[in-house]
Amino acid sequence: MTTYSSIMLEIALPVLLMLGLERFAVSRFLRTPEQIAWVRAHRWLHPNAISRARYPMGFVSVALLYLGFPRLCFLFFTFWMITDITDGDIARKCDLHTEEGESIDPFSDKLMYSPMLAYLAWLGWLNPVLVGLFLTFDVIGQTSRRFSKVKAANLFGKAKTFLVVVLLIVVGLVLIYGKLPLLNRAINPLLWICTSLAFCSTIFKLIPNYWYANILSLLNLVCGLAGCWVILTGHPPVYALGLVFLGQFLDLFDGRAAERWGSTPQGELFDDVADGTSFGLTAGLIVTASFAQLWVGMLLGGLYVGATVYRLIRFVVEKRKEGILGGVTTFAGLPSPAGALAVGTTCVLIANDLVSGIIVVATALLMISRIPYAHFGRTILPKIPRVVRVLALGAFLFMLALGVHRDNYLAPLLISFVAALTYLISPLFWGKGPKETLS
Repeated sequence: MTTYSSIMLEIALPVLLMLGLERFAVSRFLRTPEQIAWVRAHRWLHPNAISRARYPMGFVSVALLYLGFPRLCFLFFTFWMITDITDGDIARKCDLHTEEGESIDPFSDKLMYSPMLAYLAWLGWLNPVLVGLFLTFDVIGQTSRRFSKVKAANLFGKAKTFLVVVLLIVVGLVLIYGKLPLLNRAINPLLWICTSLAFCSTIFKLIPNYWYANILSLLNLVCGLAGCWVILTGHPPVYALGLVFLGQFLDLFDGRAAERWGSTPQGELFDDVADGTSFGLTAGLIVTASFAQLWVGMLLGGLYVGATVYRLIRFVVEKRKEGILGGVTTFAGLPSPAGALAVGTTCVLIANDLVSGIIVVATALLMISRIPYAHFGRTILPKIPRVVRVLALGAFLFMLALGVHRDNYLAPLLISFVAALTYLISPLFWGKGPKETLS
């Protein structure tokens, strides 16, 4: 039996079985008002009780590893991290959300993974300096909850917790099964990303809530400006595309942050300028640099930038005209983040100038069209089961971390290219489609 077959039978299958049973139990026993009332009546099923039960389990996991039971440690740790999904579902479905729980839940997560991170750093599996920085940011972030009005974990904190679990899974598999080249190379990039997310999570706890959206927009703008610099200084366009992709991730949440916590009077302007820079100018420069003949690249790049600017201005003007204050669920025309992903991956992956040119022109025309496109974050993403979203994101980030380590981005580029083209043709599968409005 090969190593990977052993991983599937001894690790992946039991983990998927535990996750499947947990999902079945939550969906099966929280369906009716009577079942919900029964759960509410039992204190040991309260989300806060489940979170508190996790407090010692990280130390127990380390003890199991120290005593020479790595597989049992792996499954034990995974089981208790799955309960983090359980208590969240119970809180929502049984209306048991409390302000205390907003602090208890992230604290229990930290007590789960922090002992394991420290022990693995002591054993030499993880960089002790990065682990020390990560834990320092975590302690500052948790302590800040005593003084902050917002107790719940922010988006960076949730992403950090998810990726820390992925990191520990990767290290656990290497520790149990010996050298696994793909996994070995992913450890350091994942730890760097986790530390960066811990820093962002802490910073966002220490600033006023109404600046969240602006900071996300400004970070998106920085990504765009950095992407322009990458192209203008002659570096490979794939690095600029990576910055565009990071900008898209930030753009996915700035609107939600504004709706939830408010923004400043300049918030909408920051967002528009950031989108125009990252998804217009940077993507246009990627197009320009990707064609053999400079004048062709400049012509197509200018066409794409012009379509993006027109698309953004038209959106703002029509949104104000219709009096829409919040976010929208449907766009008239292809949104600029999707356009940037489509032309960026096309120009980086496809060497044929004719094919690339056709896709760039088609994308620009779709952006200025009136074809209705569903908002990805508000309309499409919520319809995807949470487990599928988590597993897909974990797999993509793992491949991205490998790509960063190897400086070979073919796998994530292909996935992004297919995703972009699928979204481009998505209106074909809607039949008559949603109403062709902004909202």
